[in-house]
Amino acid sequence: MHFPFLTRSRVHQASMQEPAAAPPAHLIESGFCMAICRFVLDCTCGAHHDTPYIDEALEWRELHERLAPLADQLSA
Repeated sequence: MHFPFLTRSRVHQASMQEPAAAPPAHLIESGFCMAICRFVLDCTCGAHHDTPYIDEALEWRELHERLAPLADQLSA
């Protein structure tokens, strides 16, 4: 069975695609600083955290990724 009204051209499908999303406001870079022997985490929002403990660094990263967008909504 052929239903010509259900087909769409590639041009039409390309025009229906959603626009590219804005980059996330919270991208965290992490690393180990040998000069001070600490794990350092920096976010694109300006937040900074450093600790000598890997588990604390991982916990801070997870909490910031989840809670920072909620904090952004509160200020709006």
